[in-house]
Amino acid sequence: MSNQIPCDADLMFIEAAATGTVHIAVQYRAYHLNDEPVIETVSGGAALIAMAMSPTVTRCGKRTFPQFERDHIKTTRFRDEQLCRACYRTLTPADQERAFEHETPDGEDDEPEAAA
Repeated sequence: MSNQIPCDADLMFIEAAATGTVHIAVQYRAYHLNDEPVIETVSGGAALIAMAMSPTVTRCGKRTFPQFERDHIKTTRFRDEQLCRACYRTLTPADQERAFEHETPDGEDDEPEAAA
């Protein structure tokens, strides 16, 4: 089983444009990353190019490029049924609740109003 995600790390939701499936990626803070020294550093314009060309790997292992917004799009609003089951299963029980802390499309969470 995987380790619990630090409470100050952000969950990022990435929707596959073709299928509508929403995958989970974790954005860790710099101090959460391993303590190994950086062997190669890139700065300036080369750093921006390297960042743009680097994939975002989701919890289920899918490599996405949401920065191009062609095949994958960062999202904060989706139906719970769209959530990737494989991504969800990688979360610890303590983190699974966080996967549902998102906005839903308008009107889907509203309770039906009682007829007067």
